[in-house]
Amino acid sequence: MRKTYEGTNFWTKEEEIPTLPQDLIIEILVRLPLKTLLKFRCISKSWLSLLSNTEFHKTHVNFSMNNPKMTDYTLAAVATVSGLGKICRVYTISSENSSVTVSKHGCPPKSLSLSAWLLGSCNGLVCLTTDSFELMLLNPCTGKFNVFPDSIIHYEVGDGGYYFRYGFGYDASTDDYKVVKIFSFPQSGEGRHVNMVNVYSLKANSWSNIQGFNSGHINGCVGVFANGILHWEGCLNCHISGAYSEIVTLNLATERYGKIGLPSYEDGGIIHWTLGVSRGRLVACCNYELNRADMWVMKEYGVERSWTKLVSISSPVDHSVKISPLFVAENGDEVLVMLGTEITLYNSRNASFKRLADYVSGDFLQVQVVTYLESLTSPHI
Repeated sequence: MRKTYEGTNFWTKEEEIPTLPQDLIIEILVRLPLKTLLKFRCISKSWLSLLSNTEFHKTHVNFSMNNPKMTDYTLAAVATVSGLGKICRVYTISSENSSVTVSKHGCPPKSLSLSAWLLGSCNGLVCLTTDSFELMLLNPCTGKFNVFPDSIIHYEVGDGGYYFRYGFGYDASTDDYKVVKIFSFPQSGEGRHVNMVNVYSLKANSWSNIQGFNSGHINGCVGVFANGILHWEGCLNCHISGAYSEIVTLNLATERYGKIGLPSYEDGGIIHWTLGVSRGRLVACCNYELNRADMWVMKEYGVERSWTKLVSISSPVDHSVKISPLFVAENGDEVLVMLGTEITLYNSRNASFKRLADYVSGDFLQVQVVTYLESLTSPHI
């Protein structure tokens, strides 16, 4: 018999507490905020076991990715400020129809503020460098991390020197997280480069060499991950008028390279492309010389004709600064961007800018930004 005390229902010892089917419990849990799930781990050993299960982690991530209207993202920004060292700020990004809301998000994880470079995120994990010659996979929400050595390569470097690029993503075919490091060396003639590629497998806990490729200069230090594929913007003769740009891709499952054509753009002058991803969709921003940028989204992945222009942005500053996409509202009316070294929310309805980063006053030398969804994903396999 159920009794009531001061409006609260409870069950007598003789009665059995009713339980819901496991599938229904999971359907409820995946809809709850991560902070609530972290607290629920303390309820009992069975709840701790359920919320620690990798299959539940995957279900939670898949639900978040497939229900963007119910999913908030987190933005972490590490700024190097003259005279102040590194400062970390963390924000929650919420989106409802045409509006984007960005609010402070508690205390930043210490590992982010000490990082040398942010290399991307996937399924709630952030990949970053440490102060030593190491890489780290970190879940900022649980505080769990996995450290492993960076990759090195021995190569006879010519007069042109070399540079390297990173990428981080998830290979669903093998349930494995991978870090890609590209060593790029200039070739003589037409601004081409030869690229040697190493891939780290979290499951194998080792680096391996894969077939390299030739390309123009690969811009952007970090690849953009979407649809199981890493993307870098490549440019042939990118410092002269009439340069040709395209997206260089690497499929993490097949380890095969590909190319995606960028949207059409206006002729004349030097342009610079920047790439991003917003709620699983690839975003490209064409920066013109005259303080203006066009932002596009690929609505159907891999279909070049599905590139759709979201907005044209005129920079509010007197000199040209590069605009990079961070997050796009559902209908594209508001976009969160990096405007030079500042995090800014642009409203296309009234062409207004709202600076969001509230760093201590000082000269920004460098700002790194990564967005991620909050999850229980473990950095260990």
